Amino acid sequence: MSDQSDRRILVLDADASDIVAALEARRQGRYVVVADAARLDTDDAEVCLGSPDLVMAAADRLPQLRWIQSTWAGVQPLLPLLERRPQLQLTGVKGIFGPLMAEYVFGWVAALERRLFDYRQQQEEGLWRQLPERPSAGRRMVVLGLGSIGSHIAAVARAFGLTVAGVSRTGKPVAGVEKVYPVAELEQAVAGADYLISVVPDIPATRELIDAQVLAALAPGAILINVGRGSVVVDDDVLAALGSGQLGAAVLDVFREEPLPAKHPFWTTPGLYITPHTAAVTPPVALAELFLANLARYEAGQPLEHAVDRERGY
Repeated sequence: MSDQSDRRILVLDADASDIVAALEARRQGRYVVVADAARLDTDDAEVCLGSPDLVMAAADRLPQLRWIQSTWAGVQPLLPLLERRPQLQLTGVKGIFGPLMAEYVFGWVAALERRLFDYRQQQEEGLWRQLPERPSAGRRMVVLGLGSIGSHIAAVARAFGLTVAGVSRTGKPVAGVEKVYPVAELEQAVAGADYLISVVPDIPATRELIDAQVLAALAPGAILINVGRGSVVVDDDVLAALGSGQLGAAVLDVFREEPLPAKHPFWTTPGLYITPHTAAVTPPVALAELFLANLARYEAGQPLEHAVDRERGY
């Protein structure tokens, strides 16, 4: 590794300027700010803090890279690069997104169950009319994916009085979760559930897990919220479940193609709510603190935290 004082740190992200401002407030350094991979004009970066899509686009021009700290929770675009460069270290973002994701999930649960959209419509019409609501307490939620984000959502769910089950790769018990099922038992796990929350990454094992059979196993009128990756759901099956009433609502923050194409049927489907991948936007201050803590380990030759497992892909 080069001497610390000589090392330039490449920050390659659409929000690079904000990230560097947060970094410089905590540690002065030689930060190279790049918001567009096409404008990259350095090829000697050893350390890069960046979004996986931009880093992958610039990878062929960065032969000296030794460590990439992702600015995203998911790192799928960079997995092919790991295969080509066995000495490259890749670390993800953990411990930041749990509270943000939980806020998003339970904001939507409360809005839908307490009929807030309907009351807003009534306000516009000048109507004073109480509507039947469905309290969440005592209902059953299944969290698909029990990493740091899913575990935090499960903890918040208990505070809302929900019964919480989870689904993970191994099915190993998680503190505070009533029961954890392996992915192979997904249909059994979601049987009769009122809420299904997906936070899994985009890897081959998670693609199209939420299909017609899984949706049919939920309680009638259940709510699906996907804040993980769009590839986990079968789009047509979600549309069919909404059309039949098997799903009462679907809240989708992630999609197979982003931005979501203008003519995609999701835009106009009753009961389907779309947000543009904003459930947990990475806060620059928290990201800077996480990166600088790992940078200190890197400079000391110590193992990095949140290293991505090459076999699992997360």
